[in-house]
Amino acid sequence: MRRLGITRSSRKAGAMALAVFLAWGCQNYSASGSSSSGGGTNASQPKQLKLDLNKAIEVALPKFQRDLQPAAFKTTDGKQGWALRIPGERPIATPAYADGMLFVGGGYGSHEFYAFDAETGKLVWQIKTSDDGPTAAVVEDGLVAFNTESCTLIVVEAKTGKLVWQEWLGDPLMSQPAISQGRVYIAYPAGQHGKGHQQHPPAHIPQNHQQAAKPPQQQATQAGNNNGVDESDVQGSHRLLCADLRTGRHLWERTITGDVITAPVVSGDQIFFTCFDGTSYSLRAVDGTVVWKKQNAGTSAPVVANGDVLLTEKEQRGDKQYEGLKRYDALRGAEKNEGLLAREEAQYLGENKGGGVGISAKSQAALDSSVGFSTAPEAAKLKEANKHLGVSTVVGAWAYQGSRAAYSRGRMLNAQGKYLNSLDAKDGRFAWRAEVSGVGVGDNQQIFSPPALGDQFMYLGSLLGHLVSVRQEDGELGFAYAFKQPMAFQPALAGGNVYAGTNNGLLICLKTGDKDADGWHMWGGNAQHNKEQ
Repeated sequence: MRRLGITRSSRKAGAMALAVFLAWGCQNYSASGSSSSGGGTNASQPKQLKLDLNKAIEVALPKFQRDLQPAAFKTTDGKQGWALRIPGERPIATPAYADGMLFVGGGYGSHEFYAFDAETGKLVWQIKTSDDGPTAAVVEDGLVAFNTESCTLIVVEAKTGKLVWQEWLGDPLMSQPAISQGRVYIAYPAGQHGKGHQQHPPAHIPQNHQQAAKPPQQQATQAGNNNGVDESDVQGSHRLLCADLRTGRHLWERTITGDVITAPVVSGDQIFFTCFDGTSYSLRAVDGTVVWKKQNAGTSAPVVANGDVLLTEKEQRGDKQYEGLKRYDALRGAEKNEGLLAREEAQYLGENKGGGVGISAKSQAALDSSVGFSTAPEAAKLKEANKHLGVSTVVGAWAYQGSRAAYSRGRMLNAQGKYLNSLDAKDGRFAWRAEVSGVGVGDNQQIFSPPALGDQFMYLGSLLGHLVSVRQEDGELGFAYAFKQPMAFQPALAGGNVYAGTNNGLLICLKTGDKDADGWHMWGGNAQHNKEQ
């Protein structure tokens, strides 16, 4: 049998690891939930695996002599990599890869944004942003777009970091932008924009380039057809903005109920997103017209594949929270399954539980305080986010990604609580499920980030500090390494390397030696946040 992800030199070690890590069971699960959660009848019998993180190969990271200087490491089974320390020891979002470079912000609370050589980790350029908290970036057509939590959308040249344009939108911005066909899409809080806020170019921009940093001419137009959506929607707290990527010119805006979970998602001529209050939307990309809107208790950004929208949703029964997958028709928004698929208890979504972002309540409070939030601003609408997802801080919402699924070869794949799930995208039946165990793993935790997909394997970071690869087809383990550096954000994949940011300011590159780890170049896989295999 061909074992992808295991090199010739480490085949023996890999075989031993597989024997230790995976054990097959015979528990029965239904298409609408596991037997443990009382969902449905036993319509399918998935392969049930056990993944013991206690057996992960420990990796000793080198001591860092200076900030931003990469240092090499080697695993005991022969893989190599590098790591570097970003000043401030703040949570680092998913790096973005393009043309041999990595683009990454300095973390929540920082004023820096960096470009590194993707193979060596050497610093290529850095800029100082006008306000703090760079999100994960998206890259397309030689331009890098990102926003700061407080409170600006920024577009720079990928090669040089030269500012193209920026615009102050509102405070706070807790999601990241998306790019498609020369347009950038981003959510922002209504009522603040345009009230005397000045634009300032990053400090390194020469005087003769500052003209580009002035506020773009605002030519926002409200799409005129709500397609039957209640007009009370115009009272929503936030807006989704569509702007020209190269000039910043506003093309349209749409009123929405709250900030967007992680990012808008672009598929074809539609924009899909879920707000922190659980409301999900589909808009026409050309003018922002609402295609459909559902108050469906969504808990993650959507994934769109083969005409279906894949969402994770919350269901409350008494004082217990449950989470699972649901499919919708992309064009009409019609539900395609009854009940939640792979439903499991998810107490981390309970009020004041933190949403499973992997940053302690104490650290969240300290990080918010460091940027001037003794309490969350009203514009963040975190009362609704806390009630729905358990997220009550700005940094918690900034880092929250939920159990977002990925799509590959007719399968829905996601990390949900302490489980890894693989389901048939057409009928919702299980292919396999892996249960995670080990020191620090609890019944009500979101253990892993959303998966990043290679060709045959999926790659995940854990809040306990692991990087793991699992084969999509059957759940077989590729590798598991314990870096002991907590990771909240989804990793990126390029050129056989896995790139991950940690919650305490490290950027890690694991060189797998396998071409499988490629093609997932930023959060969600691409600039549309909707990569599918």
